[in-house]
Amino acid sequence: MHRRRRVGARVLTSALVLGAIAAPGADAHVTIQPTASQPAALQRYTVYVPNEETASATTGVDLRLPPGITFALAEHVAGWRVQVIRAAGGDAISGLRWTRGRVPPDGYAELHFIARNPVRTGHISWKALQRYDEGKVVRWIGSPDSDTPAPVTTLSERAVPVDVVSTNGERLPSAPAAAAVTPRAAANDGSGRDGLTLGLAIAGALLGAVALAVALSRRRAG
Repeated sequence: MHRRRRVGARVLTSALVLGAIAAPGADAHVTIQPTASQPAALQRYTVYVPNEETASATTGVDLRLPPGITFALAEHVAGWRVQVIRAAGGDAISGLRWTRGRVPPDGYAELHFIARNPVRTGHISWKALQRYDEGKVVRWIGSPDSDTPAPVTTLSERAVPVDVVSTNGERLPSAPAAAAVTPRAAANDGSGRDGLTLGLAIAGALLGAVALAVALSRRRAG
């Protein structure tokens, strides 16, 4: 009897947990990755746009760039049109706008861009507007503890580089990679012998052994 009660309680608990996870709108926020980067880095960002509606599709996203970002490039994504928004009467970049796309209910989109981070440490906030085909607009511009939080990136000198683009146009590794140790590298580990030196040493030892054997044979024969 007690065992049945325990099993029933576990099933009820599991159902409540699953219900909380599957609840519409739970944690379905517009987010930006990575959430940590280095000051002044040329960073490739990914905007994740989930659709938390049940009957309408997301068709547009407006992203306002944080103050201090003066350079940005938008990556082409199939099915979407993207444009760089500039401040009125100037060349300063103020935001990015994705239109003509479609994110169905229970789906999400990944939008990419590159931006030069501000030359300072601290938090930068990305304010985003998510537009739906029925005319609804969700404003992701609130504080981190609000129902509609704006994505935030922390700029720190200690941030691990992830998807950072070098000034030479080369993508830097996401994390420092361990150098592979090869037999040749092992032979040059500071012992003073490379492969050729080691081979000569082995050959010399063999010749010495042969000479010693010949000398012993002559002595016995004499």
